[in-house]
Amino acid sequence: MRSLRITPLNIASALLMTWLLWQLVAGEIGMGTIGWFLLLLLILVAADQFFRLMLRSIKRVWMAESVFVVFVVLAIWIMNVW
Repeated sequence: MRSLRITPLNIASALLMTWLLWQLVAGEIGMGTIGWFLLLLLILVAADQFFRLMLRSIKRVWMAESVFVVFVVLAIWIMNVW
């Protein structure tokens, strides 16, 4: 059995899904917003697979994905402020 490799994008995806389900239960978001979050989740999963295929070492995957997550968070923050 292959060992489970937890990465920053797995953690980000889990947090995003938890938040999305929490908001759905509370009834605070609409269906249009759900679509955007599902698209973001799809992008996170695809990026995770890309990094895993390109970088075989789990240490390199962690570094690359951490930089990717920080870059995405900064880009979203800058777009909201702008």
